[in-house]
Amino acid sequence: MFTGLIQKIGEVKSINSHHGDIQAILSVDSDFVSTIEEGDSLSVNGVCLTAYNINKDSFAVDISNETLDVSSLTQINTGYKVNIETSLCLQDKLGGHLVSGHVDCIAQLTELHEDARSYRLGFKLSNNNYFKYIVKKGSICVDGVSLTVNKESDDSFFVNIIPFTWNNTIMQFYKLEAIVNIEVDRIALHVEKLLNNKG
Repeated sequence: MFTGLIQKIGEVKSINSHHGDIQAILSVDSDFVSTIEEGDSLSVNGVCLTAYNINKDSFAVDISNETLDVSSLTQINTGYKVNIETSLCLQDKLGGHLVSGHVDCIAQLTELHEDARSYRLGFKLSNNNYFKYIVKKGSICVDGVSLTVNKESDDSFFVNIIPFTWNNTIMQFYKLEAIVNIEVDRIALHVEKLLNNKG
């Protein structure tokens, strides 16, 4: 589990393809890499991946066909920037919301406006089946970042990005039509299943 509070921006150092799935080598500063161990779970743009082959300033992750089918990681190439977060410990503060690292669908950035020192972003979902789980003032995870929904309309939702989040995540590199990973609130999914299975 994760909190959706990004710790570092990493960069794809190299990509190796293996019969459809891929191995990515991610470069991050040595101070961060020194905190992770072989087999640790990391959130990479909101996708839970396992770190291995850890070196001074890099580590490897494997990205399966299943993950490639549902996430934006099909886009990654050398130099691609990624949000990284280590997994949550029981004694850690839950500053964002509970994030599983299991991407539900992707979305496209359709609006990007400056608003004083912040930015307003609008996203259109690729799969409308998940729109019912998005509610105003509810939590949502975009590329691993825990955010609060400002507004939802039709098949789109809107969020406000404060300067700290903008400057410390890959959102600062977003361009219109960028494709991002979306994880809806897991609590909403569990509540729906319980209600559908009652009695």
